[in-house]
Amino acid sequence: MIYTFKKLGLAAVLALLLVSFGSCEKESNNYDLTVSVTVYDSVKVQNALVHVFAPVKGSFIDYFQYTNEQGETVFKIDKKAVVEIGVSKGSFRSCAFKELFEGGNNIAVDLKAFGDEENGCQ
Repeated sequence: MIYTFKKLGLAAVLALLLVSFGSCEKESNNYDLTVSVTVYDSVKVQNALVHVFAPVKGSFIDYFQYTNEQGETVFKIDKKAVVEIGVSKGSFRSCAFKELFEGGNNIAVDLKAFGDEENGCQ
């Protein structure tokens, strides 16, 4: 009789472990960020330098890339973060912030003249 209860208890514990491990959902770690760069609100800018970084101590998010022919660049980021985005080309510059959420993240940045107070940069 005691042997049956031990066997039944062990089976219940194993079943509980299987259910608890089987129901765990893994994060996709997909916080990709697509930055689209324009000037004068509509002209797409190719070869603009885009700097994406997390302005916190100890962060490993600090990337530089150039935009493609469509004025876009994609950053592969695997952690949720709030990032600062700085974009420049020639005498134009703009800055922005973006909170990254799981799945695709998009932001459009419109370049302004370097000394323009509305370019978002400090």
